[in-house]
Amino acid sequence: MLATLPIPILLALLAQAEPAPAEPSAQPQAEATPAPAAEPAAGAEPAPEPPPATPAPPEPEPQQAQAGLSQPEPRMMFGFCAGADFQLSGDVSPKVGYSISPLFQYDYLRLADRLALGLRAEFTFDRFQKLVTAQADMGGGQFQSYRTTRSLTYFDFALLATATLHLGRVQPWAAAGAGLALGNFDSAEAAYQPGDFRTTSPLVLGAGGLDVAVGRGALVGLHVEYRGLLAQPSSLLASGQRINVFGDRLSVQAGLLYQF
Repeated sequence: MLATLPIPILLALLAQAEPAPAEPSAQPQAEATPAPAAEPAAGAEPAPEPPPATPAPPEPEPQQAQAGLSQPEPRMMFGFCAGADFQLSGDVSPKVGYSISPLFQYDYLRLADRLALGLRAEFTFDRFQKLVTAQADMGGGQFQSYRTTRSLTYFDFALLATATLHLGRVQPWAAAGAGLALGNFDSAEAAYQPGDFRTTSPLVLGAGGLDVAVGRGALVGLHVEYRGLLAQPSSLLASGQRINVFGDRLSVQAGLLYQF
């Protein structure tokens, strides 16, 4: 039957029998694009910039370094004292004189931050003097009166052990020690001829006082000191009489001192 159909009709039937071409697939989805950043509204202030980073605070210094800033306890002291001196024994007047004492002290031990033990070197000059009348031999049995001075002086050196109690600004103290005294008596009076006597005698001392701090390292104080001669030799006068020229003394002094 197909053979009998005309060729044009056959070609038309074959064309209808072929499958229809596939339709083109849907267009690929549009690639996502980032949305444009929103511009700031007109007149709006820009966001503030973050503050700059501040450096970390320095670490605290160790306690040992801080403790080093504190001042060490003073261990040395020097000073100058002056005041009245009183003769407690002896046969020669006057009984009241003056005393001058430079000193140096070193504290070698501090107990419980209150009690300081130390050593003190002390030099003392004491002088007693009196205006008297003497007779000058003019020859031919004639004498002329004139005014002169009767004097008694001491040069003392002593080493003392000290104990000082530190109570804030107030520092009471006590001391005891020994030393050497050099004494000299001079008078032109006929009653004391030959008028020149000297002695060198061992010395014992006892002292005490109260010092008060008034500034950075500076102190003022009131000191009382007893000095006793272990040997008190008598002196022979031209008349054959023996007297005790040199004796014990008591000093009351005001002091100006400095600690460091």
